[in-house]
Amino acid sequence: MVLARLHNGMMNTEPVEALLTDLSPKQRADAQRNRDHLLTSAAATFIEEGPRVTMQRIAQNAGVGIGTLYRHFPDRTALLSALSHRAYQAVLRLAQASRAAEVDPFLALRHFLVGTIAHRQSLVLPLHGAPVTASKIDLGLRLAISSELDQILQVGQRAGTLRQDVNATDIIVFGALLAQGLPNLPEPTLAMERAAHVFIDGLRVTTSSLPGQLISRAELEDRFKTNQ
Repeated sequence: MVLARLHNGMMNTEPVEALLTDLSPKQRADAQRNRDHLLTSAAATFIEEGPRVTMQRIAQNAGVGIGTLYRHFPDRTALLSALSHRAYQAVLRLAQASRAAEVDPFLALRHFLVGTIAHRQSLVLPLHGAPVTASKIDLGLRLAISSELDQILQVGQRAGTLRQDVNATDIIVFGALLAQGLPNLPEPTLAMERAAHVFIDGLRVTTSSLPGQLISRAELEDRFKTNQ
């Protein structure tokens, strides 16, 4: 986390951790809660109003002054980076929890997709319309998410129950599509969960083949790099 300070009319940034060293545990906890509130509100604003939403609008929706927002995030890039990092962490936790909760790969994938739907208001990510960040930490998180999902898929593929021509990127892409939602649907969450169930059933072994080619993790990362 960083804080911005003005020095001789210039904006400087410093790690929040360094500035909070002398604060009491309660003050540090309050600062973290304030930051979490800003991120939660900013994520919802990005999802609802699109990636071009202004910092002023984000501050307004969070119920704070623009100065408070800039004290936590010195510019738009810093805020987007924090939102993306937070979202990747949430998706990784969800993938890990799904693999741990269900031995059956179809149930594990269903758990993951339903969880993606439940968290859709906080997922500010490139496949959800957010700008791509160049963070190596986020790259590591993306690879970890793919690894978790690949391990789920491999259980079914080794057992011969799950089709061989799908990979983790297929699951990630469909999860991103689900999280976008559709306006004017009656009970949209239930409609999304129904779509997830239809998708999962389509992963079962069949004699039909899928159109197009698999999108590898490396191909997706290459596309991200070109858009940074």
